[in-house]
Amino acid sequence: MAPFNIVENRKFIQMFKVLEPKFKMPCRGHFSEKVIPEIYNETKQSVKECLKNANCVALTTDSWTSCATQSYVTIMAQVINEKWEGKSFVLQTREVSESHTGVNIAQVLRNSLSEWELTRPHTTIACVTDNASNMDIAVRESGLHPHIKCLAHVVNLASKRGLAVSRVARLLGRVRRITTFFHKSTTATAVLTNKQTQLELPRHKLITDVQTRWNSMYEMLARYLEQQAAVSAALSCPEIRRNAREIDTLDHTDISDVEDIVKLLKPLKTATTVVCDEKEPTVSLIMPLKYMIEQSMSPNENDTQTIANTKSAILLNISDRYTWDCNDMLQECTALNLRFRSLSHLNDEQRESIYARICEKAPALHEHRNQVG
Repeated sequence: MAPFNIVENRKFIQMFKVLEPKFKMPCRGHFSEKVIPEIYNETKQSVKECLKNANCVALTTDSWTSCATQSYVTIMAQVINEKWEGKSFVLQTREVSESHTGVNIAQVLRNSLSEWELTRPHTTIACVTDNASNMDIAVRESGLHPHIKCLAHVVNLASKRGLAVSRVARLLGRVRRITTFFHKSTTATAVLTNKQTQLELPRHKLITDVQTRWNSMYEMLARYLEQQAAVSAALSCPEIRRNAREIDTLDHTDISDVEDIVKLLKPLKTATTVVCDEKEPTVSLIMPLKYMIEQSMSPNENDTQTIANTKSAILLNISDRYTWDCNDMLQECTALNLRFRSLSHLNDEQRESIYARICEKAPALHEHRNQVG
């Protein structure tokens, strides 16, 4: 989209004079004060009508900071309409100039509930957030329930805790310096490309991680392993070696550890990909994926000390992320998903208990549907 002031641009006006000499260019105020507000109000009314007709509503909210260091809170609503179609709406992105305390964010949530008429007398409103403590307070203070933590963020936090293990962090730092060196040197990149061709390796670029995304660290290590032979060959060239004296290359033990780390992190990468690529509601995936991760992090007598420490750090961080107050609901959601209804990650007693609760709730749900229908 172009800014409003494009209608004042001399070349833009000249273009329209050529295309249609009789066309009269509207002023910027026509768009900013009339056209856009009318579109917004019409769209808002349509969204409010859809939300009003939905029996249940769920919210997703997150706070973030722009490149201009302005802080915002975005709120989304998810509903299932009368045609059983899932709908998702961005209700608002509001600047929050005051501190992002739980109390302040709670007020933003309450204002949104009121503005969009989201309150329901007979049902609760679930809310999905990240794992920040201020979000715990905000959701509780605004009366939303249940509070569900974003699984992708849970995996991100657990993975970063594992990657912070001293030996792993040192290896990450060394690989990062290597990838950064090649990114900054056109000569080194040209030599690397030549070595890739000679060794018949894919001509992929090395990846440098982004500190806020754990999966970029995984991808950096995986790509380094793929190109390790070409990287070593390039760094051994005289014209590169004299400019890379501060680069600490990896020996066979280091490479072995990196291979083990990448293998260990693969289930977490898979979980992240599954959740992010899924087009349907993902709440039923939380417990099976969490169980898969916990199983993959179980201690093994063949683990090296580095892997044992990494597993322990990840397992400790992820195990208590979903507390007892929402655990039952998550298991019930899993049971209602045809792909996971066998609940193979639970024992017989737990499975029977979950299905018993579902059978108890089904008549009440049917009665509620008749009342609102």
